[in-house]
Amino acid sequence: MDLLRTRTTEIEQAYYRAAKTTFGPKAFLAAHPTTFPVLDSREFERDGLNWWTATRDFAQTDETTPYCARTSLAKKFGGAVWFNQWYDKTPESYERGIWSYALAGGRMNFHLLFPLPMTGAKMHKVLLRTKVLAADCRIRLLNLISDAPVDCPVAVIFGHAGAMNWAGPAYNNTGTELTDALWRAGIYADLIPSSEIGDPTLRVGKDGYIWYGKQRYEAVALHQPEFENAATAKFFQQCANGKTALYRLGDWTKNFDGKPFSGNAALPARMKALPDTAACASAILAEVQRRGCEPQTPATKTFPLWNKIGRTTVDMPSSGRCRLTDGTVILASGENDVMGDPIQKTLKVQGQDVTFDAVGVAAVRLDKHGKVEAMAAGALKKFKAGDMSIELATPADVALWKDARGKWHGVLQGYAGAVPEALAKITKHWTRLTVPQPLPPEN
Repeated sequence: MDLLRTRTTEIEQAYYRAAKTTFGPKAFLAAHPTTFPVLDSREFERDGLNWWTATRDFAQTDETTPYCARTSLAKKFGGAVWFNQWYDKTPESYERGIWSYALAGGRMNFHLLFPLPMTGAKMHKVLLRTKVLAADCRIRLLNLISDAPVDCPVAVIFGHAGAMNWAGPAYNNTGTELTDALWRAGIYADLIPSSEIGDPTLRVGKDGYIWYGKQRYEAVALHQPEFENAATAKFFQQCANGKTALYRLGDWTKNFDGKPFSGNAALPARMKALPDTAACASAILAEVQRRGCEPQTPATKTFPLWNKIGRTTVDMPSSGRCRLTDGTVILASGENDVMGDPIQKTLKVQGQDVTFDAVGVAAVRLDKHGKVEAMAAGALKKFKAGDMSIELATPADVALWKDARGKWHGVLQGYAGAVPEALAKITKHWTRLTVPQPLPPEN
């Protein structure tokens, strides 16, 4: 099984290199490597679950891929967001899904040619007659103000060999039951295979924390380590005196070759062993709460079974609040209207009041002095934070941010006429973006 994983990884990497060589270094490589969206034996037998080693320019997933995998792939490939390809027989799930994705640091890759039960051409026209692409443009305002991924303060590192070994105690168990419990509590968790140990993306930082890309972890759980190599123990021994809380679920009695190995003793003494998923989730939640990690919007929904087999995983609602690793706070709301629901809220950010009157999205980031560093909002009417106050007679999609030199830049989207005075006072550097109009209804 590991040979399958390593060989398909070589094929994927050869594809990536060949495409860049053929089309140039700026060519965009984005086709997702998955066939089955779930992390189970169907995908093991296809590619050894090589998602994390099939390099893409942005994280790409498909259909009902668990959110924990989407977020960790974004950190592996270094992008601010992940893209999930979606297709369905009706447009309603697209319209709700784009808002759910935004709440978890993602964007939708629209699959326009869904073949059943209608023809591809008809489905293509159905989507283009909705406002879903215009709504997606409203969400893209978030792309302008941050290049950070959604904050997941916990990682579950699952034993890759153990999950794929049908002769072991954890076959077909990739840890998504544990990540689901954390997401339901609003503590987002990345799912990382143990095969990533040794890759520089997964590392112990000089600050004593475990990191994966731009993500720093307050807690890490090693899930079912049976059949791991000694390199796994060596990695965690680097954290023996570190700052990330460590947990273990499942015993480690054999190495990769199936020979006896005292894995439990080889791990740091401060790594807490838990008897089951519920106990592990409870311990992690208590620890991150003690450390002051604020919950984000819980995953209150559940994906249907993919192809009516396997297991389900959690899904996100279409309205709520999240944060990015750079401190950007995002409100997203599209539960009732594809273009977004009204957001009329005052929230606390770094102990300071921030007020929005907007539609669909509202986001802000403050610097270490509590001053606005970036903001974005759909159909903005009012915004106030500290000494920045904006009030617009005509609502507008707006994004504002400071560059590395501290100079303000702005974007107005789908807005006709001169830059409003309240915005022109902030900066003269404005870019205009248009919004696609839906196709007219069929006769």
